[in-house]
Amino acid sequence: MSCTVARASTAFAQTSRAPGGLDAARCDSIVLAAKADSAPAALFLSATRIDAGELSPEQANLIASHIGAAFVTPKPFRLTVFTGPPRMRTLRQLGADTTGELRAPTLSGIYRFTANAQGAVTSARTARASLMPGFDSAAVVAIHDVAFIPDLLVPPDHDDSMTLEVRFATDSMQGARRLTAGYFPRMPVVDAVPERANPAATFPEEAKRDSVTTGQVVLRFVVDRSGAPALETIEIVRATSLPFVRAAITALPLQRFTPATIHGCAVAQLIDYSFTFLLPEH
Repeated sequence: MSCTVARASTAFAQTSRAPGGLDAARCDSIVLAAKADSAPAALFLSATRIDAGELSPEQANLIASHIGAAFVTPKPFRLTVFTGPPRMRTLRQLGADTTGELRAPTLSGIYRFTANAQGAVTSARTARASLMPGFDSAAVVAIHDVAFIPDLLVPPDHDDSMTLEVRFATDSMQGARRLTAGYFPRMPVVDAVPERANPAATFPEEAKRDSVTTGQVVLRFVVDRSGAPALETIEIVRATSLPFVRAAITALPLQRFTPATIHGCAVAQLIDYSFTFLLPEH
């Protein structure tokens, strides 16, 4: 798999239409030719239990190891999302529409499944889409494949079932194991920028009743090539409380962005996006 990732660093493509009207085939060649250099990167995998039960580090590591071994890398390995900077709803960076930064591709996918008392997988789904063609389905298949390994997914302490979260990511996580390493290309990306007219999120009534006057939520998601948030990629980075999270997620579909571009061709980009809540004084 390490060879596959290394080859992928020079073989991925973006199928997009640029704001200026360039067609998909033309943008493919422009993006492929835009490589400035390469940076070392790795793909990590972790497995954690997300219900109320316990899971030993040894069993979690064993589950992750077997899922990693069962995972069949999609071919071609097409990384389609680039790293990006933090963004605030109300601030627009000066010169952001003319200045390019060297950015590497990134990948993150989260998958959840339930195993019953016999270790059989009763459900498996994508919780956070990777947006890499073929990756999510390959991860779900790998989860189902390891269910045939005796005792691997049997819940500890005689629990009736357990719910696990499996994460693949180019960012390392606590308890994660490295699946593979290689070199990813860095390219001059003009970063995605929020539109000035993006509406504010509504201050939650529940917080008002609790006499809370301020709050903040930071969401991580992909801005797609049309400039819209890819809602299947949302993750919560931090938040003041759950009511503010609900308000931010409700407002997110209304947010629009100037999409990231490489030499005028739109590409998808992963960003952290901040909602700040302030209750006006009367």
